[in-house]
Amino acid sequence: MANLYELTSDLLKLQELLEEGEIDAEALADAMSYTKEEFSSKMEGYCKVIRNIENSINGLKAEEERMASRRKAMENNVKAMKARMLDAMVTTDTKKVEGELFTISRAKTAPSVKFDIPDDQITKLLSARWLVPVEPKVDKKLIKADLEGDDEVLKFALEGICHLESSESLRMR
Repeated sequence: MANLYELTSDLLKLQELLEEGEIDAEALADAMSYTKEEFSSKMEGYCKVIRNIENSINGLKAEEERMASRRKAMENNVKAMKARMLDAMVTTDTKKVEGELFTISRAKTAPSVKFDIPDDQITKLLSARWLVPVEPKVDKKLIKADLEGDDEVLKFALEGICHLESSESLRMR
């Protein structure tokens, strides 16, 4: 059986012959019918393989989510255990514990900034000196709406900068 590329090429050649009238119509119809059946069968095979791969991808995604959830739970367990150990050392005013395999000690961390006001107020109350500038981001949804809209001034302003473009996609049912 021919591959999809060969079948596509064969169908194009048969269509050219039909348009040029260089072959017997009945023979051409038979060849076309046979080639289209092969083409259809090959396309069906592709769909089966695609569905199989998509199912594998979905299974891998679910496994990734499960593993990420498990990793997060383990990280939280470690964090909670360390917090309990530190709390026990602080409560008993213990600075250092020496064991056979590990030495555990308390240490001061570098100071970090904690805000005393709600998060939504921070940027309003701080001067630009302490704010990080953010790069502007293009709102493609708004541009699309303007290109599809009735405002000719907006369309003119976007002319030569961008345009709407459609493409084709494959749908398998």
